[in-house]
Amino acid sequence: MIRPLSVARIVGFVLLRLLWCLAAFAIACGAPATLAEPSPTELLQKASANLKDAKTAHIDGTGSFSISSGLNISFDFKLNGDVEIPDKSRLTTDMSLLGQSLSVDTITIGGRTFSKGLTGSGWSESAANDPQGAVLDPLGQTDLSAVTTVTEVDRPVIDGRNTRHLSYTIDQSKLVEKMKSSQSGTTPTLTVSGATGRGEIWIRTDDNQIVRQLVTLSVDMAGDIGIPSASPTSGKGAFEISFDLKFSHLGEPVSPAITAPPTQ
Repeated sequence: MIRPLSVARIVGFVLLRLLWCLAAFAIACGAPATLAEPSPTELLQKASANLKDAKTAHIDGTGSFSISSGLNISFDFKLNGDVEIPDKSRLTTDMSLLGQSLSVDTITIGGRTFSKGLTGSGWSESAANDPQGAVLDPLGQTDLSAVTTVTEVDRPVIDGRNTRHLSYTIDQSKLVEKMKSSQSGTTPTLTVSGATGRGEIWIRTDDNQIVRQLVTLSVDMAGDIGIPSASPTSGKGAFEISFDLKFSHLGEPVSPAITAPPTQ
């Protein structure tokens, strides 16, 4: 015969176990919601929006450029400077071109590009609406609206902070359209085809900010081909450019302010 006290103890024990199981089940069910993280595509979109919201950044980077047509040229370069998103930048680019070391300063403001160090000692304004310039400006690479096929590579620690390392491809049709739309009646007519682009990006997990971006673009062209601000070469050709950019001082004021320089 089971005593009432024993029954009470058994019922209490069962209820306690049941409550424990329910609590464990609730915790287990709640864990994914608590630990849920954005997909690679969602993270990239969020980071892109955060970079725009930050409005300013300092850039340090390296890169390479090559063009093959009537004249084959290739060189590596280093750059550093400040950007104000979406359309202002002040950069210094150091390169070795045709055996000559060059340091070129560029200021871009609302589609106008000023340079110093290519010709003469002062500032000169060059045509901003050329298709090569549409991809040569590193500020343009922060526009991730044409990105597709985003995948995660790994999760390294950079400067003591966790990041997610993503890779992506750039929509070919959008890249071609971007270059075509940059042409105007004052610039040579070019036929753009075979444009391909790919990139990698590192995003901090604590604030979803971009800290590094690697981009490689390859473009086949026909028409007057040349390096911006240089004499064009008629015919068919191709160019490839790559950037490895590191972002810092996000959201901090840019000093001195980026303004148009006096031109010759």
